[in-house]
Amino acid sequence: MANLQTNEEKKYYAPLEITSGMVIPMQYRGYKIRWTKIGNRTVRAILIPVSEAVYREFMRPLWREDKRRQRHGSDEVSADKMYEDFELEFPDDFDLEEIVMKKELLAALRRELVALQAIDRTILTMIANGYSEAAVGKAVGLSQKAVNKRKHKLFALLKEHLKDFQ
Repeated sequence: MANLQTNEEKKYYAPLEITSGMVIPMQYRGYKIRWTKIGNRTVRAILIPVSEAVYREFMRPLWREDKRRQRHGSDEVSADKMYEDFELEFPDDFDLEEIVMKKELLAALRRELVALQAIDRTILTMIANGYSEAAVGKAVGLSQKAVNKRKHKLFALLKEHLKDFQ
């Protein structure tokens, strides 16, 4: 079916976005609230009849912003923006660098532990869980003195491999 409207008859509507808690102005209370697109966003809005000039003037900044986002991608999120948007409060002793370093240290420690022999991992695991050297020795088939020597060598090896984190 062909469009029967001519350019003279074409109607323009400016969307007035309705947000929660917004008081609708008295002159627009009879208008129907509907879902519509403003740029690339779908929002609840009242469509207000306007002239073509007003419509273009109203929509131009929205179109410009959509084009900018298409060219440059979506807005990046920064810690400062999140702080402002969500009113986040960080503790006074919050240190992001320290947290990142701890995570990197744990990842490096896991890589080092995976590279060890199974008996060495068993020794370290049992020592970390509070077993005595004698109990560890019985479990792995070594003497208490051999477990002690091996434990100290493992600690020295791990300390050497993880020296960048000290």
